[in-house]
Amino acid sequence: MSDTAVVGAATLVSRVLGFLRNAVVGALFGQTWKADVLTAVFNIPFNLRKLVAEGALSTAFIPVLSHTLETDPTRTSSRALVRSMVTLQCLVLLPLTALAIVFAQPLVSVLAPFPEPERQALAAELFRWFIPYLFLVSMSAIMMGVLNTHQRFAVPAISPVLYSLFVILSLLLLFPLMDIYSQIPGVLVGGLAQIVFQWFFFRRLGYTLLPTRHFWTVELKQILAKWGPALSTSGIALVNQQVSMSLAALLPEGSVAALGNAIVFWQLPAGVLSASIITVFYPRMCRQFAQGKPADASISLGQALRLLLFLLVPAGVFLGLFAQPLVALAFQRGQFTPADSLLAGKVLTWMSWGLFLSGGFSLFQRYFYASGDFKTPLRVSLAWAVSDLAVSLTLMWTSLGVQGLAIGGVVGFLVGASLTAIMAYRRKGFSGGWSHLWFLLRVALAILPVVLVFQWSLTLTGSWWSSGLTLSSAGWFVLEGSLAIVMYLGGTYLLGIRARELFAVRTRKEGEEDAQ
Repeated sequence: MSDTAVVGAATLVSRVLGFLRNAVVGALFGQTWKADVLTAVFNIPFNLRKLVAEGALSTAFIPVLSHTLETDPTRTSSRALVRSMVTLQCLVLLPLTALAIVFAQPLVSVLAPFPEPERQALAAELFRWFIPYLFLVSMSAIMMGVLNTHQRFAVPAISPVLYSLFVILSLLLLFPLMDIYSQIPGVLVGGLAQIVFQWFFFRRLGYTLLPTRHFWTVELKQILAKWGPALSTSGIALVNQQVSMSLAALLPEGSVAALGNAIVFWQLPAGVLSASIITVFYPRMCRQFAQGKPADASISLGQALRLLLFLLVPAGVFLGLFAQPLVALAFQRGQFTPADSLLAGKVLTWMSWGLFLSGGFSLFQRYFYASGDFKTPLRVSLAWAVSDLAVSLTLMWTSLGVQGLAIGGVVGFLVGASLTAIMAYRRKGFSGGWSHLWFLLRVALAILPVVLVFQWSLTLTGSWWSSGLTLSSAGWFVLEGSLAIVMYLGGTYLLGIRARELFAVRTRKEGEEDAQ
């Protein structure tokens, strides 16, 4: 089984559980103002982790760690580097967490500007409990980066499953006692569980999370030199996503929750397909550039891009076609009404257009990072954010409402993906553009019959999902969804695309002599 498939399978379980978490919240609170507050506040530390954990940190950390492994096979340098990173995270995040707890009210008033005092007070109180998760996930991210660099992908991919399980159990078991606060124990215990689960495998490679007094090393300075631009790029993404949530808070009740629920569905294929591919190929490209093999890195980029085309283009189309059924079947129960399903489904339909664009944008960013170029992604991210914000501000005050924010996101990803692809071709020697376009054309031709059959089926069945999850609606969903997948795979096969060959790509475990 390829590394990409292993990561994808583990990530699928994690994303499904994340989706179930939102389904539970929807059943308990619907798309009411309480759900708006919970979604907005939970989104803050979840986005901040991209700055200090999985996003900017891993982007800067993995290339330097890969280089130390290449130059020092004894791992003395790499172990010292990891301890330096742990020390830096402690020195930065622990004081920041304390300050965030003390100044929760003014921070939340900016990040989640609900106009009602009751919502503001609740948001600040929840924020104080959620923000410590940021430190826990940052420690987990260091361990993930180490394991991924050593070509150990399964354990880091599985660990978020534990987090999601604890959050769901916390909601289900504690809601009768704690109401809106019932998610708090799950977030904190789940964050700690990710560290505990990876500890054995992390230690087996000879690493530790103990801080060190002598942490200001040359390697750490190299990471910080890369982390600065990466932090700026991730900061732009963070601000952009946070602004979307903040703008949604200014719209009618239910807008924040509708946007959050749509994002959960959107993140399922984005996380399972896009993130798993990038998780595997980014360390590989880093190592190839560290070995002075840019041509090999370009080949890896092409392989990853074809996987994204093969998976994300149809996933985006299917997500758009099945947006309304998905939301209704998954969420429409308890306090979640048909009107809630309709609004979240409309938002998801628009967001589906940006699925492949988002994955392509992230992949090309990682290619530049692997080559040591952190400035180009920063400049492109500025263009992406400005495009997104301009369209969002223009459309959100129209009849589209929160749907305008989704359209802005799609336009932003289109700008970002296009610019990074063009620059990779012109500056970094990425080749094979016409072959990739031909590959995309074949994928599109394979999808076309699926769209036509789905639209035709509506004339026969009508809106079979309107009553939510029933035996009949579940049957229609399984039937139409299975037919769509079979038709697409059959179409790609007839057009000469062999899925087995695409997934046969494995990362080379170069220089690995560890016991398995």
